[in-house]
Parts: sequence; C-alpha cells; structure tokens
Amino acid sequence: MITVKEVLNRKHFESAKVVAGKIGLNHGIKWIHILEVIDVKQLIKGNELILTTGVILKDNEQGFLQFVQQLSDLDVAGLCIELGMYIEVIPESVIILADSLDFPLIVFQEVVPFIGITQDLHTEIIHQQYDVLRQLEDYSQKINNYVLKVNDKVKILQYMQKYLNVNIYFEVNKGTSLAIPDKKIENYKNYIMNLGSKYKASNVMNLFDQVYGTVHIYSEKKEITELDLLILDRTVVTLSQFVLRDLYIEEKLESENRKFFEKWLEDEISDEEMLYFIEEIDQKLKQNGWMVMIHQLKRKNIKNDLTNYKINLRQALQKEGFYTFIIEQSQYLIFILNDLAQADTYKERMKRAMNEIINQYRLDTLIAVGKYVYHYNELKESYQTAQESLQIRMKNMELSYFYDELILYHMVKVLQNNNSLMQAAKEKIEKLSQYDSKHNTNLIQTLDIYFQCNGLKKETAEKLFIVRQTLYHRLEKIEHIIGDNFMNYENRLCLEIMLLMTKHNYMREEKLP
Repeated sequence: MITVKEVLNRKHFESAKVVAGKIGLNHGIKWIHILEVIDVKQLIKGNELILTTGVILKDNEQGFLQFVQQLSDLDVAGLCIELGMYIEVIPESVIILADSLDFPLIVFQEVVPFIGITQDLHTEIIHQQYDVLRQLEDYSQKINNYVLKVNDKVKILQYMQKYLNVNIYFEVNKGTSLAIPDKKIENYKNYIMNLGSKYKASNVMNLFDQVYGTVHIYSEKKEITELDLLILDRTVVTLSQFVLRDLYIEEKLESENRKFFEKWLEDEISDEEMLYFIEEIDQKLKQNGWMVMIHQLKRKNIKNDLTNYKINLRQALQKEGFYTFIIEQSQYLIFILNDLAQADTYKERMKRAMNEIINQYRLDTLIAVGKYVYHYNELKESYQTAQESLQIRMKNMELSYFYDELILYHMVKVLQNNNSLMQAAKEKIEKLSQYDSKHNTNLIQTLDIYFQCNGLKKETAEKLFIVRQTLYHRLEKIEHIIGDNFMNYENRLCLEIMLLMTKHNYMREEKLP
C-alpha cells in the first residue's frame, strides 16, 4: 500500500508542504477522495487521502477542528488543502490538533490539478493491488504445495510466520494454544489486545459452524498490510482444511476401533485380545481407570449432525483428559472412556465436557455414565451399570447421570423386580392413590414432598404452593389412611422406598389451589 510519505515525492506534489502530523506519514492510502462537505461519515471507509479547496472551512475555525477530528476518527490517511482561493493560512489550533492526532495535514501553496493527482495515484494504487493479488496467488500455490509435505498444523503457521515476518498466536478453544515464536509472554491475548490496531490482525477459524480457534498476527514495529491480511485469511482457510482432513482421518480410524468394540459388546472378544488392542494404541491406557457413557439421541434429524457431534464431543472429552472410543447403535452412542487424569476429578471434568457440548448442540439427549472401574476387564460392569442408569433416568431426567449417585435408585430397581415386594408396595400406596382419584387430591405427592423436607411443615407447604392449614388437613387424611405412626423411623424408611418403587405409577402433577 502506498504511503502518504511516498505520495509527497510524486508528480503534482512539488509545492506540497507538511504542516502537521509528520509522525503519521507512514499511513497507507487505499484511495483518493475529493471532499467539499463537512459531514463525511457516510462517505469515508478509511485510509483515504482527502483533497479539498477548503471552501467549506473558510472563516470557520471550529468547523475546521471538527472536520480534522472527524477524519482522524474515521482512519483517513491524511488531508491535502489547496491554499489561496478560500484559505490563506491554516489556523494554529488546527495544526496543534493534527499534530496531537498524528494526522498528516498537507498544504499546496499553489493551484494544483486535483484530477491529475487522482489519475496518477489511482493508477499507482491499481498497479499495487494487482501486485498484491500476484503475491497472494504466489503464496497460495506455495502453501498448498507445502501442506502436501507436512503432517503438523504448527508447520503451516510457521510457514506464514517466516513469509510475513510477524509474530503469531494461535488461540485454540478446545486444545493447547501456541505462539510462534514463543516470546514467553504471560498472557498473549492481553498483550496483543494492548497493541495499536495497525500492528495486529486476527482471523477466526471455524469448523462445523463452530469456532475452533483464532489466529492472531502482530508486530511491535511493523504495521499490518493489506497483503498480510489476505495471506492471513488464505492461511486460515488452508489450516481449516488441514485440521478438517485430520479429523476425518481420525474418524475413519475410529471406525476400525468401533468394529472391535462392537465385537466386545457381543462377547466375541477375549481379555487377551482386549489387552493386545489397548497396548497397541498406547501402553499407558491399561494403567488407567475406565468407564462407559451412553447417549440416547432423541432428535429425529440427529444423523445430519452426528459426525460433527462425535468429533466435537471427542475433542471436548480429550480436552478434559479422556481417551475416547465410540460405538454407534441406532439411536445410541456408546463411549468407552479411558481416564488419563486423576480419578477423583473425573465427574467434574466430565460435567464440563458435557455441558459444553449440550449447550453447543442443544440436542434432546439422555446421558448415563456407568461405574468407574480400574481395570479394562471390568468394562462390562461399567457398561451394564450405564444401561441401568439410563433406564432410571428415562423416568426422571432431573437425576444425576453418574451411576454412583444413583445407587438408591438401582436398589429400588432390584426391589421392583421382586414381584411380592412390588405387590406389597402397590397395596400400601394404592390406598392413597384411590383416595386421590376419588377426591381429586394430591396425598401421594404431599407425602413425598413431606419426606423430602424431613417433616418440616413450613418448607413442605412452600414447596407445594399451599397454605399450612391445607397441609395439616392433608397430613390428617394421610394418617387416617396409612396410620398415625408413618413418621416412625422404620415406617418412614419403608414408605419412602415404596414411594420410589411406585412413583412412576402414581405420582401426579400438583395443581395450584
């Protein structure tokens, strides 16, 4: 891009004199514009060199000041004024303002042909633009050929860094960010943010309509040029394609792993074969904890996003320290997870990964995580407990998706499978259910909430949105039906378990009074 300083050496500028803003002479010029109006907001895009006779500034010092301030705010490269016909001298206040803004203020001390200036400079600008396009094309060919030879995205960024002679910071959302060269800056993002706008640029890298990361280029001394911006954009596109290719290659390899684990689910894989498979991937895997996570995907058109969903979820889990294998079964995704980090933090890390993905995709997804086991040959137990946890959560989505936080519900499920115990529970709760049906009351729910509130009447009434007098009346009915000693320890424990066993059958939504 041609600068104001370079323009001063061209034809028609022999009589030109810089009266203010000399520090800003390196401003780049994209176009030449003749202006004879004060309000220019709608006419300016930035980096223009403005030519004017000053007709609108004559005998208007305040308007002159506003005009200069406005041009500077709009990132205009500089202002050229023809002296003589309308303006004899530039007011001192205007010179002081332009100097403070580093805004080049240039005067012609004799009449100059504005049309000649625009023709000359526009020709030069167009030639430079063609040269920029030529250089961009040359770079594109070189980077495309280079990508075929490398297998690391870092090398692509290093190539751009050497070509442009700038610094690079690749801010990755779901992975490790990197700096080229590494200047050991404590916080690169804040450091770049504090640089002047002309010394930095950034381009967002998207994958699957989601932000993968941001590539920043910056320099402490060199202004970022138009060519730099174009090369940055082209490099980010190339980098996106490279990462995408790697992800799909990874997904293809994952499909081979999927076949192995499908056989494992069918009990066609021995412990020895499992050990060999794990060691072949990484010897360290056999030393870590394992778990199985199941996703039931309910959204009908999930197949359209399934590959993206798996890739992004795998990345989110890897970020939190989980090595992931995925099995597809109809509307189910089964995740075999190897924990690479500390076992006591797995829940916290799992929640972070899942919250990120659920918020991102907003899928109607039912999740369950099986028992955390410490040996690969115990994975079947984790898988079984994940299946059972999923069945439990189908009836109550508010429950935790971790097996060890659902132990009580697993115990209840065992009791439900005992016909005699289940019948006894139904008979006990049936009395309350019949009364509710006959009188349109909510005694079962009242009892359930009463237990949840540990027998605290005020809290129970508030949770049910009823007055305490109504609650007292309901509790009297409950005592009359099932006995006045129902809050005794053994009776209460038995009733709570019976409520859990029959809850799906009898619970109704509370109606506001």
